[in-house]
Order: sequence, then C-alpha cells, then structure tokens
Amino acid sequence: MSRTILLVTALTLASALPLHAQRRFRVGPAISSISLEDLSGSGHGFTGYGGAVALITGDDGESGLSVARYGELGTDGRVRRLTLYALDSYYYPVGTRGIAPFAATELGLARVTESASLCLLLSCTDTVSTSSQVALAFGLGVRINAGKDAAAVIEGRFLQVPESQIQALEARANVSIALGSPRTGQFTAGTLGPAASYLVPLSGPLRALSPFVGVRFRRDTKKLSSSVGLEIDFAPMKVTGSCTDPGCRPAAILFAPGYEAGVRPPWGRVYGEVGFLLAGFYTQGPDRGIAQGLHGGLGCDLASGPTIWNFNARLLWLQRKSGENVFGVQVGASLSPKLGR
Repeated sequence: MSRTILLVTALTLASALPLHAQRRFRVGPAISSISLEDLSGSGHGFTGYGGAVALITGDDGESGLSVARYGELGTDGRVRRLTLYALDSYYYPVGTRGIAPFAATELGLARVTESASLCLLLSCTDTVSTSSQVALAFGLGVRINAGKDAAAVIEGRFLQVPESQIQALEARANVSIALGSPRTGQFTAGTLGPAASYLVPLSGPLRALSPFVGVRFRRDTKKLSSSVGLEIDFAPMKVTGSCTDPGCRPAAILFAPGYEAGVRPPWGRVYGEVGFLLAGFYTQGPDRGIAQGLHGGLGCDLASGPTIWNFNARLLWLQRKSGENVFGVQVGASLSPKLGR
C-alpha cells in the first residue's frame, strides 16, 4: 500500500505540470551520504556516488533520472551493497529560477546485495545474494542556479528499500551543467516557510515526544479557489504501553501533500484540505520503515503586510507496520512571505 500511496503522491504533485515542448534540463555527477542504524540503534555513515539528469517540465517542476551506487552499507560486519536506478519528481512552489526550494519524491529499482548466515548441522557460512526491489524516497532541498549554464542541487530525504535493512536518512548533492530555456508553468503564486505543530493523540500507541518542526509549501492553481499544499515535518515520537529499546522513541519524517479548496475574504483565505500521508521512520525498532495513511482538516491564511500567517488543524490517520491504527489531531502554524514568480 505504501508504494501505491507514494506513486499517487508523486503524480499528485506533478499533475498540474505541462508535459509538452522542449524545456531546460541539467545533467551532472552526484554524491550522497546515508546514515543507517544497526540493531542496537547506533548510527553508521556511508558515502555513495552517481549522476542525475533532470528536465524542467514547467516553471514549477522537474522530472529526472538518477543513478547512485553505495559500495558498502554493512552495519554488522556483513556484506550490504546498493545500486539505485530511480525516477525523480521535483516540485518547486516558487519556480526554478535563482535560489529555488523544492520538495522531491522518488520511485526506483534497487539492486541490493546482502549476505546472510546459512547453518547446516554444526557449521555456518555466509551466503551472498542479489535481489531487485522497489525503492521509495521523499524529502526536500534547494536548487541554486549559477547564471544560465550551471546549477547545484542539495537535498535531504528519507529513503527506504522495503525488503532490506535500508531505511535511512540520506543527503544528496549534485552539480550540473544547464541547457535549454525555461518555460512558465500553469500555476500562479506560490510560497513556503517554516512550520511548527503538535500532535494531540486520539487513539493508538504513538504520541508526540515534542513539537514537530518542518516546512510548509503552497502553490495556487489557475482556479482561484484551489491550491496544492505540502507539509514536511520532523516528528519525534514515543510509544506508550509495553516497549523495549531501541524503538520506544521512534523518529519520523512526515510527508503530507494535499489539495486545498476554499474562499478568499479580503483578509486572507479559509480552506479545507485532504490528502495522503506518509511517515518515514528511520530509527531502529518495530516502526522502522514507512507508515501510510490520510489527513484532512481546516485552515486559514491571515495576510499581514508582506507575510502570511497560516493556522491549521487536521485529523491524521496512520497505519503502523504492525497493522495498528493511530489517530491524532495535528494543530500547527506557519509563517511565509507573499511570493509569486
């Protein structure tokens, strides 16, 4: 189900982007760093290399292909290697020019090589096998354009290869040459800014350990009453009831795209929102991996000079890997500038 939701999420963010005509594109090498936790909860860092090519499909987004290779990801003295071939989707709420923040999703093919113990009678040996699996990733970053001919991209994200031990935070950097000319997309005005929120529990064993912090994206469509929204939060949590460390204080990256529809009085905007919800748990424990669900609620924007205050409350539903359902109300606020193209 999580694969289906991430695929629909990527299509949702890209659904308003035009796909015709030649656009500006970039190509260049990439370097990445990943942090994996072992069974005790201790972190281990690894470096990978690869490359990426991406085509701007409008003033609001890119679609691209990337390849990454990690020659060693072992955390327990055994072999683990990863080669990742992926389709990337980048969503730019304020356009791709200058310094351009973005949200990103990725769906890819992972070639994973891992060793496992095989015990026959009184002897045990390590066997090494390679498998092909689906990889999922989501996160945010910034594109920095250096004139007309070069661009650098820095990104932080949650990465999962579901049938392996690879559920982790990853940082990527890419320096590219840029060719072609930009084209204006179909959106009107966009904005983004820091967000803070707190989860009020309704049911289920997960509780907020502290307030969530993150970034809220929003971009209007040609329809005056609708917008495409996205909030990405760092969510420290705790498990109530019986629990054994590590895993009693899981941390997750929440990825919540949504469709917003509302009205615009002179002082701002009042809207309702509904969308998918993904929670990438990267810490060791029973929740490690992706939990999926839905979110929906109400919010308002208050215009104050050159800035916009947003206040919102939404119901969250998450389904843990164990099948348990978690419900809560996320109450939050964000501050962003009034930005257009």
